[in-house]
Amino acid sequence: MKHYALWVIFLVLFFSLVGCGSSKKVQETSPVSTFIMPGSEYVSGNGVLRGWGSGKSDSEASARKKAQMMASAELAAMLSKTVEATVEEYTTVLSEGMSSASKSLLQDKTKVTVKKTLVGATIVFDRWTQDEQTGQYTNYIVLELKGAEYLDALYKELGKNNEDSIDKELLQRLFLKSIDENAKK
Repeated sequence: MKHYALWVIFLVLFFSLVGCGSSKKVQETSPVSTFIMPGSEYVSGNGVLRGWGSGKSDSEASARKKAQMMASAELAAMLSKTVEATVEEYTTVLSEGMSSASKSLLQDKTKVTVKKTLVGATIVFDRWTQDEQTGQYTNYIVLELKGAEYLDALYKELGKNNEDSIDKELLQRLFLKSIDENAKK
């Protein structure tokens, strides 16, 4: 009787352990696939802002235009957010010595400069693919804008109003810090 009980326990353990193994069929038919977006290695940081966009169309030119517009919109949003945070921190640091006229002039000039600077953004990544089944083209673009170029444009714009009360060193340090902080998010 003891032998039958041991055999039953042995068989139950054997079949339960055999059932624990993973099935290759389940792994092979998994619907989850990994896709890394082209150009995803281009991220903002180290004084550089980068905006990523993609466009899909029957025409290669249309796909590229859509991707470029999407990348421009993303870059504009990032630059506006960075400039807004920088100006806010800058005016807070210098609030005692800065007149309200100087603050509003700085805020106005940063908005004007954002619009002008985006025109000078350069394409650092431009790839396209075509889907064989649908014939659709997909274009991936990354636009890059150097923080130093934006600051140069801002200083020129401020120079038109003979504004010398701006602490350029502090503004540059805060701006580059803001780019790096936003890149980590």
